[in-house]
Amino acid sequence: MNKYHELSNSNSALIIENNSENNKHNSGTNSNSNNSNNIFSIDNELLYDDGRGEEDKNVDIKQKKAFKFKKLDNSYEDDEYDDGDLIFSNGGVSGDILKEGIKEPPKGIRGVIFYLCLSSYWLASSAAMGGLISLVWPSQIESIGGEENKAKYVGLLPILGAMTSIVAGPLSGFLSDHCTNRFGKRRIFIASGTVVAMISLFLTGTANNIYAFMLFLMGIQFGIMWGTSPFNGLMPDIVPKSKYGIASGYLAFSNAIGQLVGVVGTALLITYTKSFIVTYSFLVLLLGLLSLPTLIHIKEIPQSPNNVEKITWKRFIYSFYLPRSIYKDFYWVIITRFMQEMGIYSILPFFGYYLTDIIHVDQSSKELYTSAILSLIILTSIPSAIIGGPLSDKYGRKLLVYISCSIMTLITCGFIVLSFLPSLKLVLLFSGLFGVGYGCYQGVDYALALDVLPPENVAKDLSIWHQSLVVPQVIAPAISGLIINSFKSNIVLGYTIAFTIAVIWFLLSTIMIKPINLQRNQFIKLTTVDL
Repeated sequence: MNKYHELSNSNSALIIENNSENNKHNSGTNSNSNNSNNIFSIDNELLYDDGRGEEDKNVDIKQKKAFKFKKLDNSYEDDEYDDGDLIFSNGGVSGDILKEGIKEPPKGIRGVIFYLCLSSYWLASSAAMGGLISLVWPSQIESIGGEENKAKYVGLLPILGAMTSIVAGPLSGFLSDHCTNRFGKRRIFIASGTVVAMISLFLTGTANNIYAFMLFLMGIQFGIMWGTSPFNGLMPDIVPKSKYGIASGYLAFSNAIGQLVGVVGTALLITYTKSFIVTYSFLVLLLGLLSLPTLIHIKEIPQSPNNVEKITWKRFIYSFYLPRSIYKDFYWVIITRFMQEMGIYSILPFFGYYLTDIIHVDQSSKELYTSAILSLIILTSIPSAIIGGPLSDKYGRKLLVYISCSIMTLITCGFIVLSFLPSLKLVLLFSGLFGVGYGCYQGVDYALALDVLPPENVAKDLSIWHQSLVVPQVIAPAISGLIINSFKSNIVLGYTIAFTIAVIWFLLSTIMIKPINLQRNQFIKLTTVDL
């Protein structure tokens, strides 16, 4: 049963419980009683007095809004939350009140170690996948499938990845949200997913036909997603909301470093060893070792079986119903991220072709300059991600998204101009600036999603949010590739149209962030009153 209910067309009345003993004894009075509690009459909307009007002149004494409430049980150790208490919010649901027991992360060097260990699994999975997607898989497909079939099979990779992600992500996220394992509800999935991915990685290195390769590849994707979705729920389990921006910045930093290590490491191994088994063995060790700090150092508090609802297929399927009244802002966050990633993946996969077709770099130097551009984007994204996270805690997430989208929009316009005035030096410069905007967004998007999510099923909900990253990797390159391929006779026009579409995506992302209300999730404790 959905625990959230609309307070509309109800004959009940609610009062704010102000923790005074007199008010607690007055809870049985009717709406005409002369007591110090505030009585609410409920029609289609709830009119309430939050009691702050005389203390804070900036707060209206009365605010008229539609509200929701949640009935609590005895699962919270804090005596303040007795059975039968109600929480209501003005249009959103937050875990702030429920998570007051979360300890503040350590300060100083111990705090740095804590955040690095927390994000270590993100570093591991980014290193493994970064090297595979950009270098290893294209080379291996050409070796197994042949030169004439490489384009067809490379085009299948994002589709297989998306299919696996859509299945494994929500399932493992939902199961971890309801897990009562004594080691915690997240790390058991991270560990098992890592083992599956490591085995699949080694088997992929031994594949000698394209069908076995595709099967093992899906095993890698399944293992990574089986661990990633529960990992997405780990941070809000152990980090207070006031530190989401800092934690999100560390995650973005780990993602960037992981991609850099994966790309450089696999490139060197493929170049000098010419062995896929050696390269995959390196990724197996990398994934296993870098996952250990998260699994060992990060501690979880197990859930009590008494506080977890029974897992059924019906509940799992029903959990995908996200009512607009509760998830309105979450929908906008998904749309914003989808637009942002559509813009990024409309141009990122085509930098190598852009260099040869537009900037006229020699074909023999294409890989060198392409890796240089990708490295520049990653390196310049690191400081902006680290700085952007904490700044978003202070100045707000939306401001950082505005800045990020503005930077990437302007730089993409610069790439369009360079289509008519080619300059390799300016391409390198613009790539570095593009990375600044990219990192700025990566530093806040995880925290932005958590800000608007209810505390229940957070891992499963974040797995849905994750699809706004996966799906654009399939759609955006297909659109840009179709456009560029259609203008072979006028290649400059083809790239101009493709990059202009990317600009439109970034502009839409900037517009779509505006409706998100991050102040929506404010809670006041209520109790029922007999009329």
